[in-house]
Formats: sequence, C-alpha cells, structure tokens
Amino acid sequence: MSKDIYDVMINPTRMRIVQILASQEKKTATELCELISDVPRTTLYRHINILIDAHVLTVVEERKVRGSVERTLSLNTDELSKQNTMEDVPKKLFTFLMNIYTKFDKYFNRENFKPGNNKIFFNNTILMMDDREFDQFLLELQGLLIKHSHEMSEGRRPRDISIISAPPRRK
Repeated sequence: MSKDIYDVMINPTRMRIVQILASQEKKTATELCELISDVPRTTLYRHINILIDAHVLTVVEERKVRGSVERTLSLNTDELSKQNTMEDVPKKLFTFLMNIYTKFDKYFNRENFKPGNNKIFFNNTILMMDDREFDQFLLELQGLLIKHSHEMSEGRRPRDISIISAPPRRK
C-alpha cells in the first residue's frame, strides 16, 4: 500500500463512506451515492476507488446491471486491524488534530464567518469516573451517535463532530 491508510481515511467524504459501511456491513456503490447525496456521484466513485486501492474497502460481490458492473462493498476489517497498530499513534493523533485545526483555520479566515449560525463550538470537560462508569458513558455515547447518524435529506447537512478522550493530567 503506497499511502498510509490513515491519510486515506482522514478525508471527510471517505470517512462518511467508512462510517456507513461500519454500521451497515455492506452496500452497493449506488446505495452509497443515495445515502451521501450531497456529494456528486463521480466524486463519490473516485473516493470509493481510493478506499478500494488502499484496501480499506473490499468488493464482496459484482453483478451486471444494464451493461455495467455493480459492486457491493464492505469494510476490509482484516486490513484495518493489521494497520491499527500502536506504533504510529502519535503521528495519527497529530494528523487528526491538524486536520481539525485546518478546518477551523479555513473557517475563521474566510469573510463573514458566523460561528453561531453554523453552531461552531469547542469544549473541554473533565469527567470524574471509574473505568466501569467510563465504559458505560462510552456505550451511551456510541448509542447517541448511532441514533443521530441520519441519512442525507432535504434540510440536513453534515455536522463534523470530533470526540477525543485525552490521558489524565499527571500531578
């Protein structure tokens, strides 16, 4: 694989594709285009091909439909597991944080930005929990995120939410 898998997945459109397939197991490229209707079809197909080339997605079925081939896709969990190592965690975290910083920098440096209109915020909260309580919190948070992972439709737009659990501060 020529490009780092994390560099491939950090793209917001590709991340949306991965999130859909993580929650729905497999989808055709056409179904993905319907679910991510705010992205032009040709652009989405390009992102799908990048994910296939990086071995993030795998083609689980191909069938002929009106003279073309329809591919059914799923996450390549074996490859993702292999790539998910502790060795590159600092680099991955830095890339993740810089990606967030870049989004804010571009947003705040454009003319007439209005954070209130776009519901832009950032927050840091310290929660006092033991491991069991924190595990329960993460389960509830996961449920909340899944509950609100709606399909694209009129009036909806992507909301980019990043959640980080940082290590505790040492005394």
